[in-house]
Amino acid sequence: MPSVAPNMARVPRTRRARLLSYGLLAGTLALGLGSSSFVPAPAAAVNSAARGQAAVAIAAGALLLPAEAWAKGGIYGPLEGKASSLVHPFMMGSLFFVTLYSGFLGWQWRQTRLAGVELSDLRKQLPKEEEGSEVEPSSAVMALKAQISELDSRRKELIQGGFKDKHFMMSSTLLGGGVFFVAYGVFNTFFRTEKLFPGPHLFAGAAIVVLWALSAALVPYMEKGNDTARNTHIALNVLNVSLFTWQLPTGFEIAGKVWDKAELPWF
Repeated sequence: MPSVAPNMARVPRTRRARLLSYGLLAGTLALGLGSSSFVPAPAAAVNSAARGQAAVAIAAGALLLPAEAWAKGGIYGPLEGKASSLVHPFMMGSLFFVTLYSGFLGWQWRQTRLAGVELSDLRKQLPKEEEGSEVEPSSAVMALKAQISELDSRRKELIQGGFKDKHFMMSSTLLGGGVFFVAYGVFNTFFRTEKLFPGPHLFAGAAIVVLWALSAALVPYMEKGNDTARNTHIALNVLNVSLFTWQLPTGFEIAGKVWDKAELPWF
């Protein structure tokens, strides 16, 4: 029968400490549950109950001990696990839909603003009516007034949608959450493998973060009515969505590889 000591000697010190801590924690929990769940037995059965509780503690400790399949010996703890590794793909998949919704809100706010500009231009085309004049307006003027009325009603409906504030809130969520979970994915890869993998997915993700930052940096100029900044903002985000869509298959491929690693613990 092989000795246990040589095998334990090959386990890294940090790993042994983790194994011991997991075992002690499991044993403590089991003993605590046992002592609070059973009524004290008569004196003749005390030893038997104690032995039963010890057996439960040992069994629980064995079940809760993590497998010997950590990517880097378990030195980063749950950050190496499968659950932690799937946080990035899940959140980035969710943020892709947030990106599309934010773009929709931004476009609706643009339509609201342009409707106001168009309405102002149309009103300038109306001839000045003299007070007390009984001359009926021409058919062209009547058509222009009808167009103004229709556009004004549409603009009021758009204003009620509150698209500007919604776009701002959704974009802020996208910027903060996107930057955080992109960085989370990079660190998680390092925790699992202690290296990064330069490739299309990594480079596209970095480019997306840069495009987010550039788009946000244009907002002060857009607020001042700079059309160049507005058009650049739209162009950057169209490129952003294109990159995001293009890199989704590579992200799914990486997530699938992590999911298929049966030897990788969940926590």
